[in-house]
Amino acid sequence: MVALAFALVIVSAVLHALWNFTTKKVSGNLSVLYLGLALASVLLLPFALVSIIGKGLVPFGYIFIILTGVVHAFYFLFLSRAYIHGKISVVYPMARGCGVVGTAAVAYVVLNESISTAGIMGIICTGLGIILIGLQRGSKTESSKGLIYAILVGFTMVCYSIIDKMAVAYVDPVAYILGLFLLSMFFLTPYMLITKRKELAEAWRRSKRYSMIIGIGSAAGYLIILFVFRLAQVSYVVAVREVSVAMGAVMGIVYLGEARTKRKVIGIVLIVSGLFLIRLA
Repeated sequence: MVALAFALVIVSAVLHALWNFTTKKVSGNLSVLYLGLALASVLLLPFALVSIIGKGLVPFGYIFIILTGVVHAFYFLFLSRAYIHGKISVVYPMARGCGVVGTAAVAYVVLNESISTAGIMGIICTGLGIILIGLQRGSKTESSKGLIYAILVGFTMVCYSIIDKMAVAYVDPVAYILGLFLLSMFFLTPYMLITKRKELAEAWRRSKRYSMIIGIGSAAGYLIILFVFRLAQVSYVVAVREVSVAMGAVMGIVYLGEARTKRKVIGIVLIVSGLFLIRLA
């Protein structure tokens, strides 16, 4: 994995941890997430138009945009539900851990990605470390719904990662992100208008700053990943991105006074070791 790609994925991981922390801060409020997509779309629109006018859009690329739009609609819905029913220290690692291992397996079968021994060991270490952080003592008291939704989030992550890896060969990343955000909003809009109308208005009045963090953080982080998909294998990129889980655990220990358990420390060590092995690969 080239140094530039590795560094960019680390930046994306920081952004990902930031907007997920913000999502949990608002208790998984889907209306805040929805507004974040809308605000990010407004910011992306002029850049996407310049790209489309200048480079055009391959017709085949529309298929990938539609597919990722559908998957992301479920992703945001499941993510919201997961944070409503579970803690970020459990939901985040479980979802990302399932995504890392699942993406590597599917990429090997579907995309014929050849993974070196060091790469395999790195992915395994990263996945185990993430899951170990999520399975902290006391997690048995967590709502089973939170864990179920976390696994569903991981499943959608596998789906959109594979779709995105194939899509970047046909679609400019900026136009692609705008398309997936708009389509995600399109599929979510009926549900939002029927069940979340008052909540949506309240989110617009009181939580616009959180929506901005979520929208800009997710768009910028995603844009970086799409560019990196052109430089490196999806199985490696997805695994390295999950350093955000270790970042979240360390921040929880240092800034939030969370317990420094043996499982958490071992999980962080495994993730860092996995990143080192993937970097070698």
